[in-house]
Amino acid sequence: MNLPPLNSHGHTVEEWKTWEGRWELINGVAYDMTPAPSLEHQRVSGRLYLALGNALEEGKRKAGGGECEVFAAPVDLYLPGQESVFQPDLAVICDPAKLAPHGIVGAPDLIVEILSPSTASRDNVQKRWAYAAAGVSEYLIVDPSEQVAMLLRLESGHYVDSAPIQWGAVVGLLGGKLPITLG
Repeated sequence: MNLPPLNSHGHTVEEWKTWEGRWELINGVAYDMTPAPSLEHQRVSGRLYLALGNALEEGKRKAGGGECEVFAAPVDLYLPGQESVFQPDLAVICDPAKLAPHGIVGAPDLIVEILSPSTASRDNVQKRWAYAAAGVSEYLIVDPSEQVAMLLRLESGHYVDSAPIQWGAVVGLLGGKLPITLG
């Protein structure tokens, strides 16, 4: 069995490819993705996936096309210039050139992370900086326990926070072009 020492530094993507189970690799640090997320996490993820997928399809019908797709975990995300492999809860990709048989290669247009007690710090700190550095345009951090979200938009290489978005509110994603109801 080939498993990394948890939270040890200096791992590579090539090493990550040999590990058993679900792992994230963030700047050479291994994070175990087990146990599976809670049922509430799964409910929120499912609702957001459907809302994003339906909004994208509606946008395609109205605009007569569009290449955006939404993907749900587990999906491997490889960001440029980083010794990292992420497992975002949801990712929207509008450039089909970023889709490869083994996952997403390049910065998504939108990433959604749903907080849980075991991942909140990583989602709010390490991933926030890594996603900004890679050029992820929008990062939606959802907190099911507080029934609130924060939309971060990339400006001049750094994220600018929105006001907290309450459950039931409509939020405009992808530069305001993709409205979905939160929660």
